[in-house]
Amino acid sequence: MKKIYFALTISSLLLSACSSNKMPKECEESWQQIEKMAKTSGIPEEAINNQKKAFEDEVNKMGKEEATKVCKTQTAILGMVK
Repeated sequence: MKKIYFALTISSLLLSACSSNKMPKECEESWQQIEKMAKTSGIPEEAINNQKKAFEDEVNKMGKEEATKVCKTQTAILGMVK
């Protein structure tokens, strides 16, 4: 459970540290990893949906290149958390 909260916190921090209407593929993949970890950890569906909305909002505030870079970094971090 601590891992998923860590992953959610990292994703929020990474995304809020930066500022595309369509989510890049890398961000979709990153979200899928976060969602899988959240479900495995027993996080309620409502909390996951709220986090997904926040994730998408932050990604959409960024330029495509910036979002791609942030999401690649996030995916790498999530890979280490597993």
